[in-house]
Amino acid sequence: MRIGIIGGGPGKTLRDLTQEAERARGDGLSAYWLSRDTHADLLTAVAVIGREVPDIEFGASVSPSFLRHPMALAVQALTVQEAIGGRLVLNVGPPLPHNRESFSGYIFEQPTIHMRRVVTVLRRLLKGESMDDLGRTMAVRGRAEVNADAPSVLMSAFKPAMLRFAGEEADGVVTWMVGHRTLASFVIPQVKTAALSALRPVPRILAAVAVCVTGRTQPAIDSARERLAVYGSMASYRSMLAREGVLSPHELFIVGNEDQVRTGLERFVESGATDLLVSEMCPDADSARRTRDLLASMVQELPFQAAGAS
Repeated sequence: MRIGIIGGGPGKTLRDLTQEAERARGDGLSAYWLSRDTHADLLTAVAVIGREVPDIEFGASVSPSFLRHPMALAVQALTVQEAIGGRLVLNVGPPLPHNRESFSGYIFEQPTIHMRRVVTVLRRLLKGESMDDLGRTMAVRGRAEVNADAPSVLMSAFKPAMLRFAGEEADGVVTWMVGHRTLASFVIPQVKTAALSALRPVPRILAAVAVCVTGRTQPAIDSARERLAVYGSMASYRSMLAREGVLSPHELFIVGNEDQVRTGLERFVESGATDLLVSEMCPDADSARRTRDLLASMVQELPFQAAGAS
């Protein structure tokens, strides 16, 4: 089990992000990811931060598949991979419904078909293959001529068809607003069955969870309820909440003292997650410090692995 942290957020500078990554590395965490609400180009930021902070994996959540042609994304990802010495993991997913059409003016249709096409093409381009393929949904010609090893390609997936495709083709699945029971009973079985049918290893399962260690639980819950409310308005997230037996996203928030939060995180380990990605969602500095201290202590204990452990 590896533990990483999701950092970033609105208003943070590159210096702020670098300091967060340095803290994560110093705490022994295995990965530092930038959240999608960071007001910077995520892959560019990773290239800058990764040059300053060694010995930790970097991820960006999420690279929207509809807004970047796979060739452009492959070239950028390989460039970042070269810049930071091969420590990038690329998480691909569709843009969120509340900001996709309004952001770009594009109309997004057939997301499942599109995602399958993007991931298949992207993995080929990242491996240096030359393509001349018109396809049904996009044309892809040429190759990504960047001298770097292919980063892992992870997928944000909810629907059974996409989970099965991730098991067949991707290097991992990233979940968010998915409870530990749903992870164990729905997500992992879909991915594992597909991977075994394709005669390939079971991909990584990265469970992203919102967490806060605090003695003032109600202010933390109120803050999380507001920050997570948007996910309750989306059909794909609502279906996963229903599977877990909860009505609101904030009910998946892991909050309380050190023992309570540790127990909440360990439930994901028991459910079969290979990685935890912790989004520290605390309303005050003391709670944030306690949360980071807990994560630092957990990476020293079995079954958790610190950065660089095999």
